[in-house]
Amino acid sequence: MYVAMKTETFAKLFFLISFTGLIMYAVLAFYTFHTAYTTVADLEKYNQNYPIADMNPKVDRFYTDLKYILIWTTPEYFQNPLGEGQGPFVKYDCPYYNCYLTTKKDLLNGDYKNFDAVFMDINLLRKWKKMTLPRSRSQTQKYIFHGMRSSDETPICTINADNYFNWTWSYKLSSDIVTPFIEVRDYEGNQIAPRVKVQWKKDMTKISDIEKEKMKTKTKAVVWVMNSCSTRTNRMVFVKQLRDALREHSLELDIYGCKMFTCPGNDCMKLVERDYYYYLAYEDSNAEDYVTEEVLKAYHHNAVPIVKGGANYKQFLPDGSYLDASVSDPRKIAAAVDHSIKNLEIYYDYHRWRNHYTIKKSEYWKGLCQLCELLHSKANLETYSSYDKFRTWWYTDPLKERCYPKGAESMVDVLSYLNSTKRVKRTVSV
Repeated sequence: MYVAMKTETFAKLFFLISFTGLIMYAVLAFYTFHTAYTTVADLEKYNQNYPIADMNPKVDRFYTDLKYILIWTTPEYFQNPLGEGQGPFVKYDCPYYNCYLTTKKDLLNGDYKNFDAVFMDINLLRKWKKMTLPRSRSQTQKYIFHGMRSSDETPICTINADNYFNWTWSYKLSSDIVTPFIEVRDYEGNQIAPRVKVQWKKDMTKISDIEKEKMKTKTKAVVWVMNSCSTRTNRMVFVKQLRDALREHSLELDIYGCKMFTCPGNDCMKLVERDYYYYLAYEDSNAEDYVTEEVLKAYHHNAVPIVKGGANYKQFLPDGSYLDASVSDPRKIAAAVDHSIKNLEIYYDYHRWRNHYTIKKSEYWKGLCQLCELLHSKANLETYSSYDKFRTWWYTDPLKERCYPKGAESMVDVLSYLNSTKRVKRTVSV
């Protein structure tokens, strides 16, 4: 009797454990499926622009190996500039769109170390606070720095940034993901620049008489339309030197905006296109590789840019299409302007690029596509890399001039501005 009761009890216990395990397995399977593909239903809203028939070639890749990217936010900086879920990758027709963007740190079992990548923006990092950043990380995660603000305006001071980031995404040409502000393409659609090494066409053809006719209305030398009235660099010192040099040739540099001249009908660009031979494309920040849409004010309005900034413009703009005030004396610039105006065929040669290239604003979303593609490269994921001296990679001038005593949470930080070889311990969890 005792044996029978014991056997019956054991059978009931075995049944209960088996049933409970089956329920837990079903719940876990549902949770995993729901977490991995929670945005599939959301993609229905894209069907009008991306019909199911068009998406079929990518279906197999879409349903496998989803990569999770956490956009790190804090109470002070809670922003997702790229969008949530898989939608952004579908919207921009990325080669890979089985990536998932989110700001929800607790999405994967409540542990942000389960994400494949952690994305951090410069606006969050320039006020670096250890208490608001990840306290630990897994060895397989990729920490990604994202910065589209000038490094001269936003240097990263804290020593904790050194050896912290695995990949970078910025306008700098040495970034892992390069997203410039402008791009140059040939008429076959190939991107020619910006690049570290560019082969510009040497035998560019002259512009047509029709193009020359469009420039016959020009009567004035140089114009500058100011958007930023206050910058860290004292731009007015150079502007005064260039204006004085131009006046030696009986030429003028006119300035619009910032309490200077006012454009008729508030249409400054129409004025540039009609009246001026040259446009002063003076960047509001003197940083390496920092070439913004400012030059497009000239190129898109039949003017020749006089560029001034911290970039090597040979890597960005077609040869013979601009005057570089970053490497030339104001007097030489003024002399070149005067000579070309008096000899219009020389001036017209500055526009020969129009027969071979297009210069336009870069497509920002390409960086997002490249990020997803990198996360699906086994070689990139299995190769460990980090920016050992990140601060001096991002901001190439001496840190002590910009950082002391800003950004310091301890004396170690202060000393690091003078001695960039100092290191701090960092937690990495397995």
